[in-house]
Amino acid sequence: MKHEYALGTAELSPAIAASPDFSGRWRNQMGSFMDLVVADDIVSGTYNSANSAGGPPVTGAIKGSVIDDLITFSVTWQRSGSITAWTGQLVQDGAAPKIRTLWHLVTNIPDGDEPTKLWMSTYAGADEFLR
Repeated sequence: MKHEYALGTAELSPAIAASPDFSGRWRNQMGSFMDLVVADDIVSGTYNSANSAGGPPVTGAIKGSVIDDLITFSVTWQRSGSITAWTGQLVQDGAAPKIRTLWHLVTNIPDGDEPTKLWMSTYAGADEFLR
């Protein structure tokens, strides 16, 4: 689906009256956690990745935004020179709220290798965060 068509469909969706509070500590299924601060729909905080290819945990600064019950944020991993971006939605599933997201992580490919290996630098997955 082309982005422009998806955006046109999204623009027809009704808006929610007020954004829920995303602030606080959230943990995903891998044991990573993030501490979110939301002010004026701007997201900041710290992400602590529990799993880094068998290495020690990695920490990065969060930058993002919220609108209604939607959230997007990214983390630049300074040590590895990579970036992960998450986009998702807060859902009420039973008694506890969850943030269900899809993510993309990109790593740098040397310029000379880009013609044949560019897409090898992009990983994708899903995370579910609980308070």
